[in-house]
Amino acid sequence: MEIINSLDYDSENWGECLQNLISSNGDIPLDIEEVDKIQHSIIKSINTYINSSLTCAKCLLVLDQILPQLSKDILSKYCLLWMSKATDILESDRSIPQEISISCKVLGQLIIRSKDIPDIQKQISMQNVKQLINVISNLRIERRCGPVYYVIAVLLNKYPEVCERLQTSIRKIILSQIDSTQENLINASAKCYTLLARVTERSFKPPVSKPSYTGWTYHQALICNSLHVIMDELFSSLMELENVSIWDKLEVPDISEEDVITLCSKQSQRFLNLCSYLSHMLRGFDKKNSVFPHEILKVVCRGLTVQPSNLKNRNTVRELILYLILPKLHIALFDVLDALIVGFKEQLITFGSTILQLFLQTLQWTENITEDQITISGKKPYINLRICVYKSLNSWLTNTNGLSGIETAADEYLPCILKDITPERDRVLLTIQKTQNLSKRALKRLRDRQYEKGTYLNNGIASNKEHYLDADVCKVALDTLQNIFFNSGTLLKRVFYETVQNVIIPLLYDCYLSSNEEKFYKENPDCRLLLFRVLRALQMNPHSSIPSPTQYSLEIFEMALNDNNLHITQEAKVAVAELEKIVHPRAPPLQLTQGEMVQKEFVTNGQTMQEHIEAVEEEVSTNVETTANANPGLSLSKRARVANSHSIESFEVQCSATTEILANEDIELSNKRLKVTNSDESIESCMKSISKEVSQKANEASQQEHINTATEVSVEHIQNTDIIRNEQSIQTCEESMNKEDSVPVTMDIEVIQEPESTKNSNKEDVNDSEDTLLKLFQDIPKDNH
Repeated sequence: MEIINSLDYDSENWGECLQNLISSNGDIPLDIEEVDKIQHSIIKSINTYINSSLTCAKCLLVLDQILPQLSKDILSKYCLLWMSKATDILESDRSIPQEISISCKVLGQLIIRSKDIPDIQKQISMQNVKQLINVISNLRIERRCGPVYYVIAVLLNKYPEVCERLQTSIRKIILSQIDSTQENLINASAKCYTLLARVTERSFKPPVSKPSYTGWTYHQALICNSLHVIMDELFSSLMELENVSIWDKLEVPDISEEDVITLCSKQSQRFLNLCSYLSHMLRGFDKKNSVFPHEILKVVCRGLTVQPSNLKNRNTVRELILYLILPKLHIALFDVLDALIVGFKEQLITFGSTILQLFLQTLQWTENITEDQITISGKKPYINLRICVYKSLNSWLTNTNGLSGIETAADEYLPCILKDITPERDRVLLTIQKTQNLSKRALKRLRDRQYEKGTYLNNGIASNKEHYLDADVCKVALDTLQNIFFNSGTLLKRVFYETVQNVIIPLLYDCYLSSNEEKFYKENPDCRLLLFRVLRALQMNPHSSIPSPTQYSLEIFEMALNDNNLHITQEAKVAVAELEKIVHPRAPPLQLTQGEMVQKEFVTNGQTMQEHIEAVEEEVSTNVETTANANPGLSLSKRARVANSHSIESFEVQCSATTEILANEDIELSNKRLKVTNSDESIESCMKSISKEVSQKANEASQQEHINTATEVSVEHIQNTDIIRNEQSIQTCEESMNKEDSVPVTMDIEVIQEPESTKNSNKEDVNDSEDTLLKLFQDIPKDNH
C-alpha cells in the first residue's frame, strides 16, 4: 500500500509502474485482508482516472492485469462502466492501434467474466452486443486489427441468439478480410466465419434445389463454389477444366481488372484465403462436424490438375504469373485436404485410393527437374510443396492407421522418398586432351597410359550437389517412411523391406565409420535422429520372409551411444534395450497357471470326478465320526489331521490297485504279442487289433489317474475349507495349537462351470459334512471371553 500510495498518478509512467507491480508480486505472501485492500485501492485509482481520455488507455492496461483476480461482486458493480469506457476508445478516430488492441482485449474478458452474472448478462444481450457490432462495422478496414475479431468471436460464442439476428452485419465484417495479405487477420476472420456458420445453424433454411444441406455444409459449399469460380477465371483460357455448376457463392466484392499482374495476384490471394476459411471449417467446431466429401475432393482434384507442364509455353505475361504462383495454390489445396483428413479420419477410407493418388502424382511431377535448375535462393525447386505433401501424407497415415491402404502404392512412393533421403556423392570429372593432332604412335601411347597419372589428365569435382538434398524435405520424408512401417508394416512387400534396409543401414554406417564420404547426416543431427528411428521401425516391424537386421542394428545403436547429440543417445539407449529383450528374452512368452492346466485337463470328465468326490466325502465324514467317538478329547485340528491321514491312506490303496491293474494289462498284452508271432494270422490285422486295445487301455488308465489326482486335490481343498470355517466359528481352540496343526492351502483350483444339479448336490454334501463336524462340539462349554 505504501508503494501504491507513493506513485505519482499524474506521471506518464503511472500505468506502467502499477502494471509491473501487479504482475511481479505473484509469489509474495500477503494476508487476505491486505490483498483486498490493495485490490480496492487499485480499482479506486482506475475508476478515478478512467474518465480522462489521456489516462483511460493506461487504466485499461492495469485493468487487464488485475481483471482475472476480481470477484463477481466487484464485476457486477463496475463491469458496465469499464465496458462503456473501452467502447469509447474503440469508437474514437483518435485512438492508436495499441489503444484499440487493449480496449478489445478488456472488452472480451469482461464479456466472458460477466456471462455468469444474470443482471449484467441481460444488459449486455439487450444493448451492448448490438452497440459493439455497429461500432466495429463503422471502423475503417485498415483499423480492424486482430483483437477486433477477438471481440466478434467472443460475442458469437457467448451470445449466439443475439448474433444470429445480426448475422448480416457480422458476415460483412468477417468477409472484409477476404483479400487481406496479413496471415493473423486471415486466420482470425476464418475462425469467426466458422463460429458464424455454427450460430446460424438453427435458423437456416436450405435452398429448394439442395434440401439435404444443413447450415454448416451450406457454408462449406459457398466457399467451394467461390474457389471454382476463381479457378475458372485463372485457368479456363489455358486448359480445359472439368465443368462445375455454380449454383451459389459468397457475396464478396469483384476484383478490378486494371492490369493482368494485379488481377492474377489478387485472385490468387483470395484463393489462398478461401482455402484457409475452408480448412478451419473442416477441422470442426465443438467436436461437431459434417461434410460432403465429394465436393471437397472435387475442389482439390480440380486445382491439382493444373501442373507446370500445362503452362510450359509461358509466352504471355499471364502464363508467367500463373507459373510463379502455381506452387502456392497447390500448397493451399493440400492444406484443405489435410484439414479434411484431420477432421474426419477413418471415415474417409472409401476415398483412400483417390487421396493416395493425389499425393503420389504431386511427388512424381515435382521431382522431374534437371540438375541445372535451382531457385533464386539456391535451393531445389518445389521444396515447400513437397514438404506440404509429405505432411498431409503423414496425417493420412497417422489418422487412419492400418486402414490407410499405403501398402497398395508403397512401391511407387519409395523412389520418391529415397530420392529425398539419399545424399548424392561428389562425382569426379575426368577430362582428357584432344586427340585430333596426335600421331598414331602418340595416340597409342595415350591409350595405354589413360589410367595413369599424367599431365594430360585434369581431375576435378563435377558439381556441388549438396543443395539437392534439403534438410526439411529429408526430415518429413524420413518421418513418412517411419509411419509407413508402423501403420502397415505387415502388409508391405518383401522388396520394399530389402530396398529400405539396403539404403538405411549403409547411410548409418557411413555416419560413424566413414570420414569424408557422408557429410549430410553428420551435419544434420535432426535428420540423423529420424534415420535411426526408421531403422528402429524396420527392426520392430520385420517382414516374415526375410531375416531381421538385428546384428546390424546392434552395432549401429551401440555406436550411436557415443553420439554427441543427446536425443540420439537417448534413442539409442531405448533401441538397445529393445534389442536386448529380443535377443535374450528373460522368460517364456506365456505362463499358464495351475488352475488353467487343471481346467483344461479335467474339463471332459467332470462328472466322473464329481462322483469320486462325493464318495470320498462320505468316507471322510465316516472317518471323522469314528475318530471322534474313539478319541473324544482331541482338538479340531488334530481331528482334521486324522481325517487327512485316512483320506491319504484310501488314496494310496486306490493308487496301488490301479498299479496292479495296469501291470496285469501289460502282461496280457505281452502274451497276445507272443501268440501273434506263433500264429498264422496276418501281421497287419493283429497289429491293428493290438494297437486299438492298447489305446483303449491307455485312455482308461489316464482317466483313472486323472480322477485319483483330482479326487486328492478336491478332498484336501474341502477338508481345509471345513477346518477354516470351524476354527472361525469356535473360539475355544487355542491360537498356538492352530498355528502348529493347521495345514495351509498351497494351490488354488479354478472353478469350472457345472450344471445346476451338480452344484446343488455339492452344496448339500458340504452342508452335511459341516453338520457332522459341528455335532462333535455340542458338549464343549462356550468361552465367555
